[in-house]
Amino acid sequence: MRPSPAHSPSDAAVRRPVLPRPAGHRPVLHRLGALSGALALSAPLVAVVVLAPSAPALAAPAEVQISEVESDDPAGGEDWVELVNTGGEPVDLSGWFLRDDDDSRDWTLPAGTVIAPGEHLVLEHADAAPGGFDFGLGKADTVRLFAADGATLIDSLAWTEHAPTSYIVIDGVVTASAEVTKGTANSGPYVPPPAAQEHPDADAIRVTEAVSEGDDWVEITNVSDRTIDLSDWYLLDEKDIPAEVPAVVPAGTELAPGERYVFTGMPFGLGKGDQARIFAPNGHLVDGTKWPDDIHAVPSWQRCGGGGAGEGDFSMSHVATPGGANACGDVVINETSSGGDDFVELKNLGSAPADLSGHRVLDADDDHVYTVPAGTVLAPGALLLITGDELDYGLGGEDQVRLQDAAGTLLGQVSWTEHVTESNALCEGVHIASAAATPGEENDCGAVEPVVTTPLPTDGNLTVNDEAGEWGEDLSGLDLQILEDGSQVLWGVNNDAGQLSRLVLAADGTWTQTEGWSTGGKHTLFADGTGEPDGEGISVGTDGLIYLSVERDNADKGASRNTVLAYDASADGDLLTAVSEWNLTDVLPATSANGGLEGIEMVPASAFAQLGAEVPAAEAYAFVVLEDTGDVYALALQAGGGAALVATLPSPLPGLMALDYDAASNTLWAFADEALDGVSVQYALGAAPVVASEVFARPDGMPAQFANEGVALAPTDICTDGVRQAWFTDDADTDGHALRGIGLMDPACDDAIEPAPEPEPTPEPTPGSDPAPAPGDEGDEDPAPAGSEGDGAESGTSGGTQTSGGTQTSGVEQRPGGSSAPSGVQTSGGAYDSANAADPGSADSRDGALARTGVSAAAITVTALALVAGGYWLIRRSRQA
Repeated sequence: MRPSPAHSPSDAAVRRPVLPRPAGHRPVLHRLGALSGALALSAPLVAVVVLAPSAPALAAPAEVQISEVESDDPAGGEDWVELVNTGGEPVDLSGWFLRDDDDSRDWTLPAGTVIAPGEHLVLEHADAAPGGFDFGLGKADTVRLFAADGATLIDSLAWTEHAPTSYIVIDGVVTASAEVTKGTANSGPYVPPPAAQEHPDADAIRVTEAVSEGDDWVEITNVSDRTIDLSDWYLLDEKDIPAEVPAVVPAGTELAPGERYVFTGMPFGLGKGDQARIFAPNGHLVDGTKWPDDIHAVPSWQRCGGGGAGEGDFSMSHVATPGGANACGDVVINETSSGGDDFVELKNLGSAPADLSGHRVLDADDDHVYTVPAGTVLAPGALLLITGDELDYGLGGEDQVRLQDAAGTLLGQVSWTEHVTESNALCEGVHIASAAATPGEENDCGAVEPVVTTPLPTDGNLTVNDEAGEWGEDLSGLDLQILEDGSQVLWGVNNDAGQLSRLVLAADGTWTQTEGWSTGGKHTLFADGTGEPDGEGISVGTDGLIYLSVERDNADKGASRNTVLAYDASADGDLLTAVSEWNLTDVLPATSANGGLEGIEMVPASAFAQLGAEVPAAEAYAFVVLEDTGDVYALALQAGGGAALVATLPSPLPGLMALDYDAASNTLWAFADEALDGVSVQYALGAAPVVASEVFARPDGMPAQFANEGVALAPTDICTDGVRQAWFTDDADTDGHALRGIGLMDPACDDAIEPAPEPEPTPEPTPGSDPAPAPGDEGDEDPAPAGSEGDGAESGTSGGTQTSGGTQTSGVEQRPGGSSAPSGVQTSGGAYDSANAADPGSADSRDGALARTGVSAAAITVTALALVAGGYWLIRRSRQA
């Protein structure tokens, strides 16, 4: 189910008026004899200078219109734009331009593109047809068609959200289509599907509690007096299908009256100001809640008050109670102990005194009741200790403590399945096993001392390195590869989409997908050809393979699957199957489904030399980090899928997200994301023992809200003035950007700089002798210029025509009857034309370069213009005569 378009088509899409073609002037035929003679003399000279044919004339451009646009194919296909010729004559579109909302992204329609009267011409994206337009169409975007001069706007169509089908034009009005009509006459307007019908059990299920930070969960409760079959009921946050994958209740799940069901391990995360909505299988929205903007639901967002669990208002709780009665009110169960001297401790977390007269404390047995004496008032922040002797009943190994008010309303409960060594203590809204029991005193929550950080200076030049809206959320791992020719490649992985990207640096400083790679990158599979790997980290191996650290299968997001996968990124196609797989479940500590493998860094075996253990023979060597532990693990990845844990490098941080290795200094970096304020540590792998360095603060100039989960550092041996470039991936896509760069001031850069050799003195010429000829000046013949046939360079690109903007277009295949259509263009007949590459040695493919004739082009041009001017003077004279 796709979101419905805006109610008013004008709100979602806009049809801009077609600019009329400027009126031309008929040539003056009076007294042109003298000018004709001058032009005849100058024409051969002009022809020498102007080698390339001029742009085609604009024939009735207002009759060519954008008739249909697909920016988000529900079937998973690529973007396309449809044009229609509403006139009665063919129109030559050669050299026209297609652009989106960014003037820097345009595509030139290939030579020979002609649209017949009444014909629908489909322009395909490059991923669908080689030679097609090479930019994607976004959620809020514009398609514009320009004439060959690049300035005359022929037509445009804009929208503010994806259409559920496609956008079409009916009687000059832009609207979503009833159905996609690619290459044919447009259908009628889109009619939203009817709202889901009422469900017979809609009165029975209510959302009663939610948590949006840490391990997110949502609780629903059966508030009816009958058992409800929850099979295929599903949960969503604020996003609808298909923008969000729902959490679905397994078939066969039944909920008894008063029973609660808790959604955990959901395929989506809950954020600040988010929602939790429960739907019946027929799509009917049964119930939901939204917590305030700019804050998380923590400790929990709970429903309290009214006559039952499904009634009352929502408010932020003091205690999260998944699967248990909500802890309503300000007085909470603060600490309990059942393994020795039993006790129960209550605390007033409110701002006003609380009268506890008649309140009751029970265990799992309704007959075990302690009643608080009349007149007991608990001040704000005060504790009330109830000892085991006062309780007059013992707390068992599998038991609970319940708190009720005088009327018997349940205010909270704490349950356990075995004795806790010290106590169950309330810490930051959650009951945990404490390090020490503290009856009558504040709980021992094992508070961590604030981390002292060392500044990590930068050059202050924070740059945005991707196009706005190019990635969306979940761009995670990042790694830099230096190729043999010195060029650089950034490898990235999107954890939610399971896509692997190969990025190259564009002239404007942005990193863009390598030509031939699909938008968003290539999808990945596990070694058996199944699944949706949740790739969190990425690294280029010494063997040239691309390694991903994966924490789970997105097809089963509730289960942990800590795995390393290796891919041959040079394989054909847009789908990559792992060539090797290492399941580390039995090698590394157990983790939650969303707290497993994050960063990975492939290293040579020599990087393990000081780890204090013998380094076994292996297929590859890697450092990985677990989010739940924050520690770094050295692994020998062996042939056949086995792995050996060589060493564990403890971290001073509770969570790390990214690793990067610098071979020049033999140093491993480890970075945290915004949850730990973007701090980092280093491991000097050449030292013994190998330990974490001091903690470095977030890089100067890096905003705190950026959720940087991937880091790639330029090696210290290619620093510039003591600065090494660093790139960071923002998993949250803050402000529509996921990739940024900044220069790090690294002392290791200075260590890698070698002093330049002193230049040898130039020998003085002998008096009276001629100076030695410069290279290339030995003879009288001029050296061939760059790009000429003499140096083997080609100004064009084999297989197509190189335009002045750097865009490569494919050739044109001749059709029966003499008509032609370029690759990347589909006619209304529906068949794609194969590309026939233009000859790179032809005049058309050389960007108008002059042949070397020994005559100055400038002199020829001046002579030609002088003859034209002389003819003009003769006309003026003839008029005065």
